[in-house]
Amino acid sequence: MLVFSGNDAFRFLVRQTFRKLNVREVLSASIPADADPLMGQMPDIALVDVDGDAALALAFLERVRAAAPEMPVLVVAKPGDKRMVLDAVPQGVDGFLPKPVSGHELGLRVAEAIKAPKRVPLPHSGASTAPSMRGTGSDRQGEAPAVTPSVAVPSTRPAPGGSEIRPGSGTYGSPPSGDDPVPAKPVAEKLTDADLAPVVEKSRRETFADSLPEALRPKHKADAAARAAWQEELAQSGHAVKRRGKDVAALNVDGIVAAHVQWLTSQGAQGKRADFRLMDLGGIDLAGTVLANAGFREVELGDATLAEARLDGADFRYAKLGAADLAGAELSVAHLRHADLRLANLQGASLRGADLSGARLSGANLAGADFKGAMLVGSDLAECDLSQAENLAQAQVDKALCDMKTKLPPGVRRPTKAEE
Repeated sequence: MLVFSGNDAFRFLVRQTFRKLNVREVLSASIPADADPLMGQMPDIALVDVDGDAALALAFLERVRAAAPEMPVLVVAKPGDKRMVLDAVPQGVDGFLPKPVSGHELGLRVAEAIKAPKRVPLPHSGASTAPSMRGTGSDRQGEAPAVTPSVAVPSTRPAPGGSEIRPGSGTYGSPPSGDDPVPAKPVAEKLTDADLAPVVEKSRRETFADSLPEALRPKHKADAAARAAWQEELAQSGHAVKRRGKDVAALNVDGIVAAHVQWLTSQGAQGKRADFRLMDLGGIDLAGTVLANAGFREVELGDATLAEARLDGADFRYAKLGAADLAGAELSVAHLRHADLRLANLQGASLRGADLSGARLSGANLAGADFKGAMLVGSDLAECDLSQAENLAQAQVDKALCDMKTKLPPGVRRPTKAEE
């Protein structure tokens, strides 16, 4: 994957999102000259952020198109940046993403573009004005002409009435002379549905990785099987899915995550730290999000999905995470003191250095969870199966509360009081 942006926070978000999906490599650049060597690595898709210095972004896109006329390209822009978008269309793009954008949305849209690439037609282009592409153009109204590998996207194309769209200007040229000249179309301030091809409506999935093509999906098939087994155990235990939290519907999750990432990368100078304190977020989908150091103190997160989310350093003190899916989540040095994690799925989660003092873990799925350096003072490990947990030391268990049903890794014994 190839990413261009002058914004460090945006490049960070993209890298973190797709590295978690086991993308082979995420190549990033902030200057147009980097396009040439990076295109030599044959990326499968490009993401170009025109927010900021649009001239540099368009120059980068021009170099990308010269090397790969048919490679899918997605352009990221603010909703009001219509001029920048119009400049990008003639060079050939396969879709647009409005800023701010979350990792969840990025995953969905990139998957769609790779699976079914579709070139965005020129603004208001129709069958009568569509340029000829050596017989590959469509005769149907509103359909974009096909682009073959041997045909580069032209630098200028006819616009409505025979005028030209000139890359780098964002304006229309003068109409041709005639008895009934067509007036030049002014550039509006905001994008409208008539200007661009329809954008696929955003949908939230159990995890955004579920929508990706096979080549981009995480290769942890054992995790999927373990999740299914955990869900079956929940059903057998009589656990009923709770109602959807009252604060979920009104929450702009994508905007909050984007602002939080900006806060992280700018070290607090920009953006805003996500703080959900005291909210009822039962059943919310935060899978794969970047919410390191976010505030979840005393939050209701029962039945929530936080699988593969980056939550290191987050504050979960007194949070209710019963039956929450935290499989593969990054919870290193997280504050989980007195958190309720009963029946939660922590399979493969990193709990290195986390404070779990007083936390309740009874019945949680802890297979593959990494407990190196975690504090377990007073943690309730009754009926916990820790036999497959990683880096669990005797000194940690000695300070926890176990019962005769607590299963521990080889070489680690239950505290004497538990055996009595």
